[in-house]
Parts: sequence; structure tokens; C-alpha cells
Amino acid sequence: MSTDDASGRTYSDAWHRVASVRACLRSSVRAHRQTFRGEEWVVLRDSLGSEFFRVTADAYAFLSRLNAQRSIDEVWGEWMQESPELALTQEEVVQLLGQLQLSNLLQFDRGGAAASLFERYRQRRGREIKAMLLGFLSIKLPLLDPDLALERMRPALRFLFGPVGAALYVVLVLLGLKALGDESDHLFAQSAGVLAPSNLGLLYVGMVLAKLVHEFGHAGACKRYGGEVHKMGVMLLMFAPLPYMDATASWGFRSRAQRMLVGASGVLSEFAVAAVAALVWAHTAPGLLNALAYNVIFVASVSTILFNLNPLMRFDGYHMLVDFLDVPNLFQRSRDQLKYLAEHWLLGIKTAQPVARTPNEAILLPLYGVISLCYWVVLTSTIIFFIAGQYLDLGVALAWIMFFSVVVLPLCKLGKYLLTSPKLQHQRARTLALTAGMVVVSLGVLAGVPMPDQVRVKGVLQATRSRELYSDSGGSLVELLARPGQWVQAGQVLARLENPELGFEIASVQQQREQLLAQELQAITTTVANLEPLARQRQAIEQRLAELLRQQQALTLLAPIEGIWSASELDASRGQWIARGGSLGTVVDERDWRFVAVLPQVSTHLFEAGVLSAEVRIKGQQEFNLRSLKTEVMPFEQGQLPSPALGMAGGGEIAVQSSDPKGLTAAEPFFRVHAQLPAAQGADAQDLRRLHGRLGTMRITLPNAPLLLQWERGLRQFLQRKFRV
Repeated sequence: MSTDDASGRTYSDAWHRVASVRACLRSSVRAHRQTFRGEEWVVLRDSLGSEFFRVTADAYAFLSRLNAQRSIDEVWGEWMQESPELALTQEEVVQLLGQLQLSNLLQFDRGGAAASLFERYRQRRGREIKAMLLGFLSIKLPLLDPDLALERMRPALRFLFGPVGAALYVVLVLLGLKALGDESDHLFAQSAGVLAPSNLGLLYVGMVLAKLVHEFGHAGACKRYGGEVHKMGVMLLMFAPLPYMDATASWGFRSRAQRMLVGASGVLSEFAVAAVAALVWAHTAPGLLNALAYNVIFVASVSTILFNLNPLMRFDGYHMLVDFLDVPNLFQRSRDQLKYLAEHWLLGIKTAQPVARTPNEAILLPLYGVISLCYWVVLTSTIIFFIAGQYLDLGVALAWIMFFSVVVLPLCKLGKYLLTSPKLQHQRARTLALTAGMVVVSLGVLAGVPMPDQVRVKGVLQATRSRELYSDSGGSLVELLARPGQWVQAGQVLARLENPELGFEIASVQQQREQLLAQELQAITTTVANLEPLARQRQAIEQRLAELLRQQQALTLLAPIEGIWSASELDASRGQWIARGGSLGTVVDERDWRFVAVLPQVSTHLFEAGVLSAEVRIKGQQEFNLRSLKTEVMPFEQGQLPSPALGMAGGGEIAVQSSDPKGLTAAEPFFRVHAQLPAAQGADAQDLRRLHGRLGTMRITLPNAPLLLQWERGLRQFLQRKFRV
């Protein structure tokens, strides 16, 4: 039975596994000290490989005592007698030895050294292959050793990474920025075609060039400060081959500034490439070289900032963050801290030891772990959906791989932990029962407990009876017979326009008609054969005359319905010419209002579940809720949207036909949702009148439904819209 003391768990149930083992650090392991947040750490490095491991000074003090003549139990017991306040607990020793064994930094006195070495190599290769399969979006294939070539370049590297090189770098970047500033109009105009299918080849070539310089930047900085670079090869990033170099030797540098400079050198090198490309792009005519230079600018600036400098991904930004925060092994320790929190708070394992060593780390580690994990899931999902949009079968295959990585594999690890972990030796049954209970309760809550269910849709505020007024004939506004803002009756004269040219044209057409009538009378008595052509000409002239008379009549603007005539801009337009089709305001019947929203037709659950209630918020008036008196969902096949802002071109969700310049003709089936709003009085009615046609959001409340059902429905609708399945 294990025993606990005040300082933690001194004795371990798994101690018997290592107590009689004789082990020590491999002879090829080199150690040197680093300082993080004022605390001393020791970096262990295998000089025959690329394995690194950081341990505390106390842990290294224990490791330095190990040798092949004494067992681990003997060394630990002796240390406990000499320095009990510094000695590691048995649990800590077991974990430390296990991690060093996985990193291939220990050698054991078990006989058959060659067989043991081969077994360790086989296990390590198995772990590398497993990591490669799980990291299917970033697979590294080493090809050659560039260290000797870099060693010969050390004089040049000292120059480039010295004061003179830094000054030249600043001048180059400033010249590149100036070139981009001088051509800023063309710079942003050309960005629209970067992701066009015809440009993908040049974009890839630009990426290869930029990333090649990026990797040489890392390698050069690492060699400049005494590191070794033994791996150069190809990385399959999202299945696209790109160059890479292994400059992890910089992790062992004592100087934090040098480590951060090696991490930043790749990005700095890409900025230099972007500056050169900017100079080429700004001083070349449109063509292949100009297009290639623009693609290099895009890759070496935008993508570098979004990916390489992102600390949530284990690229340059992550390693720079680790050195900046002085938190070693941030990625792995964040996972271990989350594991500790789960063991301590969910499973109730009192002997679980936290990874965080300070109060700040107790907050930082789990926060980073959760954010980085969520970011990886979101990024991977985005990539899969993008690929599936082009190649559906490949996207489905990648989705299954992601499901295995995110769901199946963690569940398998959890099962193995619950069934075999030595930590649970004396409370395994309790832990299994507790885990099963949490799973059952969670599934019961998610699948069986009805939760509030709401959906938000965009729409526009409209008067139920309203008419837009347009000039059916061009003319000068000479008289307003009704004041804008007052109540008008149907058929009431609102304004008069004047168009003298229209009167002259009518008189001319009338004269032409009279001449044709005279010619027809003459043809009856003289030339009967000309009668039919003259009749056709007269009919055309009469149609033209009717249209002109209609336009003349339209110079008098009549109210089509009763309501408030809203046209305040006409007060300042008297005497000005109003072109045919020009706006003459709106007649709004403010006694009855509605909110018209649209949503894709995949949202069939609105028919199935029914609508309990709906609330409307108008853009710019978010502090006020307008509760719907009656909400109806009506299916439309293809039709006109109530506002172009509801189409995709205006930021909405409904696809519109590209042939419609107004952006109102829908290219997919949609639902219209009509919400009848309460009648407004007094000042409220005037406020609504000013908001006629304003965009807003309607929140529809549906009958309560379990969360699993809501999530499944949302995923199904997303897939239906995305892939039409």
C-alpha cells in the first residue's frame, strides 16, 4: 500500500518496475544549464541524434548519480538519506525515467546490449511512424545532411547575422515597403486573382522559393551561433511538398536571445524575400516574372504572418513564445496540466501531481492547451471542407482520418489509462464507475433534456402596405402639391413635373399621324396597293403617340395607396431635372408593419417544429425588441429577395444570380418568414417610418429540443448547403 506525506507522494505503486533496474544516461548525452524565470534547468541532448529533453536541476542531480553498478532503488535510497528535502519522490522518478526512455536517452544493464539498442531503435522508429501518420497534414521526409556545407559558409553567416548584415536588411525592407507604397493601388487590385485556379501553379512556385529561403534562414542562424544542422528534406504540408531543415540544435543554446533569433530568422528571411520580390514587381511590366514576384510577396508576407508567427501552431511563433515566456515544453506541459486537472477534479485522484510550478503557469498551461487544441480542430476542419469542396471523395477520407484522430484515438487512450494505469491500482473500480456515471449523465443531459432552441435570420422592416414611387417620365420638378411627411389618399396628386420637349415630340407625332391618314384617303381612290403599308405605319405611329401621352400623364405624380408620403429630399429638388426611373419617395401605411426575413430552404425544421415566438431587432436600434404578433414561414421556389443586402453579394446567406445587377434574384430555393409587428402610435410610428427598409435580425424561438438533436440538425443543414447532399 502506498504512503503519502506532506510534500507529495513519496512512494509509488509502480516502484517495483524500476527498483532493481540498473540504468544511467547514455554516454552520448551532453548536458548544459539554462535559466527560465530565474529557475535553473538542464538541457540533455543526444550528440548522436536530435533528441532533446529539459529537466530540473534536482532531477539532473538524481540522474547524475545513476551508474551501471547500482540499482535505481539503491541510488534513490542513498539520496533520500543525504538530502531528503531535495530528493525526488518515487512517483517523480518513475515518470522521469519513463520519459527519458521514450526519448532514447537512457541505457540499461540488462545484457544483450546490441539487442537492447536495436529494440530501442525499433520502438523509436515506431513512434516516429505513428506520429507521422497522426500528423498527416505535415509529414517530414529527411533527404540529406547540410551541416558540412553550412560549416564552410560560416564566414558569410557571421557577416549576414552581424551588425552590417542587420543594417543592409533594414535598408532592403524599407526599399521594399516604399515600392509597395508607391504601387498600393495596383497591389490590392491584383490580390483578387491570387487564389484563382489559373494562378495556383505560380502561387506554389512562389511558396517553394519563399520557404526554401525561410529554412536556410533558420539553418544559417543556428550554425552562426554554434549549432549543428544535420537534416534537410521535404515536408508534405497538406500533401504539397515544401523544403525543410531541422535546426532544433538551437534549443540547447544557453542564450535566450540566440534561441529567439534562430526562431525568428526564418520569418525575417521571408520578409527579405518579400522585399526583393516587391522591387521586382514594382519595376517590371505585366507578365510571368511580374506575376511570380507578386505571388512571392503574398506568400512571404501574409501567409508567414498567419501561420509561421502563430504561437498556437508548433512553428516559429510557438518556439519564440516559449523562450519569451520562459516556459519550457509549453505544448506538452499544457497537455499534462489538463490531464492533471482531469485526474484531480473529475476522477478524484488525490495523488495526481500538477505540472505547473508557479501560480502563473497554473493559469497559462491549461489556457494554452485548450486554445491550441480548439485552433487545431478548427484549422483542420477548414482545410478538410476546402478540399471537399473541390474533391469530395478526398475530403470524406480526410474527415474520417480526423474523426479517428480527434475521437477514436483519444477514447482508446482513455480506455487504456482506465484499465492499466498504475495510478488507479487501488481505486480502479471506483474510477471506472465514476467515469461511466459521468458519461451516462452527460449523454442523458445532451440527448434527453430539452434545451431552449432558437434560430436567427436576417431580414428587412417593411410596412405591410407600401409603394416605392419612381418617375415614369423624365422632367423638371415644378410643383409639390402635397408636403412630404403628411398623410395622403389614394389617387391624390403629389407633384407635377414639366417636360417641354415631350410636348413638342407629341405634337410632331400627331402631325405625322395626320399626314398618314391623309395619304390613306388618297390611296383609297388612286393607289390601293399602298394602303396596307400606310396602315402599318399609322399603327406604329399611334402606338408611339399612346406611349408619349402616357408619359405626359405620368408627369403628374399620383399616390397609389393611402399613407404617409416620405420624400423629404424632394424639398431641395424643385426646378431640378428628375430622370426617368428616378426615385420620388415612398408611400407608407404606418398602421401595419411586418418584418420579412429569408433563410435557406434546408431549414425545414421550422415547418416540423413550429414557431413559438419571434422577436425583431432593427440595425441601429438594438436596444429595442419588437415582439411579433404572428409569425408565418412560407416556402418560395425561386423569386425576388426583399432586399439585395439579404443575398450573398450583400453579406446575406442566399445565393443570387450573377446576371441580376440589382442582386435580388435568388439562385436557390429559400423561405420567407413574415413577422407581423404591433401597430405603432405617435412618435413610435414616426420612428418606424424612418426605419422602413432597414435591415435587422429576427430571433425565432422553437420548441425546446435536446442539444444533440440541435447539433445534428445544424451539421446536417451545413452539409446540405455546402455540398448539396
